[in-house]
Amino acid sequence: MRFGPSDKFWVVVDATPNATDGENVFQASLRDLELQFKGGLTMAQNPTLFTDEKDARMEAFGRLTAIRAKRAIEQQVAEGRIHGLPQRLEILDGAGKVLFEADLR
Repeated sequence: MRFGPSDKFWVVVDATPNATDGENVFQASLRDLELQFKGGLTMAQNPTLFTDEKDARMEAFGRLTAIRAKRAIEQQVAEGRIHGLPQRLEILDGAGKVLFEADLR
């Protein structure tokens, strides 16, 4: 598929700890994405491009779920309910394929 400077696609970035649904997915063109990088978007946020909105929203939801799980685990550790923080979070599909992974350090 060919994309010109004004053609739209979907962008998913890592969710922040206080993100709400939909805050880590947006539609953009190459021109828009250039402005996003000038405005503070970094590669550390793992921007990923999608042509399909449904696929982008599924990825965004997975990233949001992972950050919420991380926050819940950290809260449990802080409250003394569990001891020691896991090093990694992986979300698997029914066949054991990794759908999303994140370091918890």
